[in-house]
Amino acid sequence: MKTHRLSAAVLALGSAVALVGCGSDSTSEVAADCEPAHEFETVSEGVLTVALTNTPPYSFEEGGQAEGIDSDILKQIAADECLTIEYEAYTYATAVPAVETGRVDVAVGGFYRTAARGEVVTLSAPVYLDELTVMSADGVSTVDDLVGKQVGTVEGYLWVDALRELLGDDLRTYPDSLSLAQDLTAGRLDIGLDGYGAAAQSTEDTDFAIEVLESDPRVPATEEPSQTSLLLDPSNDALATAVDEHIGAMREDGSLVTILEDNGLPASAAEVGDARLI
Repeated sequence: MKTHRLSAAVLALGSAVALVGCGSDSTSEVAADCEPAHEFETVSEGVLTVALTNTPPYSFEEGGQAEGIDSDILKQIAADECLTIEYEAYTYATAVPAVETGRVDVAVGGFYRTAARGEVVTLSAPVYLDELTVMSADGVSTVDDLVGKQVGTVEGYLWVDALRELLGDDLRTYPDSLSLAQDLTAGRLDIGLDGYGAAAQSTEDTDFAIEVLESDPRVPATEEPSQTSLLLDPSNDALATAVDEHIGAMREDGSLVTILEDNGLPASAAEVGDARLI
């Protein structure tokens, strides 16, 4: 039986786009008698190769391990499929083409389900919701509160174009949540905008308040919380089918809620509703 087999080297082009070196998640060690739940091929035999973006709490590296919501989901999938995990850190901008060209099996980092992404990679079933959240000293919560302020957010989010049109040069974008939080803490920004989970993590042990940005048609992302997906190799339908079945099972047995709550998101984030693109 042919299961999880391709002979390509892991991330042959990784050094061109990666932020750090390749990592291996030792929590995914496979027993000799392990029987995979599904049959599909991967970039490297016996390995799930992951593009990991540094976007806590969705995905990040800590102590040589892949951590965060999406990483925890993949660990459970990998265990059920008798795979180890190897990862390399990417930015949002480089993770998508890495998946598109088959250099990695999957990219993680709270990626939103957008029509543009769906044209170049396979989007998994919706995993959880993420809301546009404001980090500020004064508890800012409206779009009007942003005008005339130095505002920062992370590249790749759905709301970036709308904010750039509204705020112009007063908007700065950053490659990841950590860089955004550092400039906010240093006083180089008045306000930071991020997903709820990342904002909660970034403001932990600080005096900054976080508020979900109130609904405003000038920023369409405020009117309906975005669904997230894992980004999957578009040439690997069997992998996508398996991942979707795992996500459904984890939602059903409650393990998805446990992962969300362990990483600072509410249980309601698992209530994604029907799949949609934005």
